[in-house]
Amino acid sequence: MTNLACIANTYPDKASALSRQLGLSICKTSEIEQWLDWVSDKKDSELKLALCSKTQGPVFVDFLAGKKAHRRQFGGGKGQPLVRAMGQLENALPTIIDATAGMGGDSYVLASLGFKVTMIERSPIVASLLEDALNRAQAHKSELPQELKESIEKLSLINADSARYLLDFQPEIDVIYMDPMYPEKKKKAAAKKEMQALQHLVGPDLDSEKLLEAALKTARYRVVVKRPKGADPVVCRHNNIQPTAQISSPNTRYDIYVIKALTASGQL
Repeated sequence: MTNLACIANTYPDKASALSRQLGLSICKTSEIEQWLDWVSDKKDSELKLALCSKTQGPVFVDFLAGKKAHRRQFGGGKGQPLVRAMGQLENALPTIIDATAGMGGDSYVLASLGFKVTMIERSPIVASLLEDALNRAQAHKSELPQELKESIEKLSLINADSARYLLDFQPEIDVIYMDPMYPEKKKKAAAKKEMQALQHLVGPDLDSEKLLEAALKTARYRVVVKRPKGADPVVCRHNNIQPTAQISSPNTRYDIYVIKALTASGQL
């Protein structure tokens, strides 16, 4: 994890409370590469908890405006590959755990289309950004259109290591979704601002196989793993379980592990 701290000289009371919550120190921005602070702008005066740095603008989560709102409206609806990969039960939409929540983009799209989604994020810092966004959205619930209100109500957050949480608590859940963060390839175009901030803060996921194994032991319906186009699937090495289906888009592939099919074949 990079050197990161809360900021005391902007909003001391908020910084002190968050410092106690996260166990982070309070110091001057000149001493660190990344830090947490509360920001606002001319379009929206509401304070938002943000991940800040010396090299780029603040990164925060907003479920009511910006990129997430645009994606909710124009992302392709129920026909988009992400949504199709989740499947559909006979009488209802499946419940979902997003085991690698990150900045909550995929979770919010799914919630906006009617899925009940539990976001699990192991980084306390990233989880604090998500929590701040959920709290702000909840505070404005009375002003929101019914569709947006229902989307927010379908989202919940847990700050935990996903593999450990799944094995320890065995939640009753239909689909477990994984979008592991992998090391950036040198030839690849520069990552988006949010992704750059996350990569610098938490680094790549090095335990995707462990998470997949825990997910396969927990999900009732299927496990879905998002992969870059052309990348190898995540494989459980001890029993070599492979995806039973795939859904592809121009830059992304969704590997689907259908629990019923894996059980019938004796792999689970």
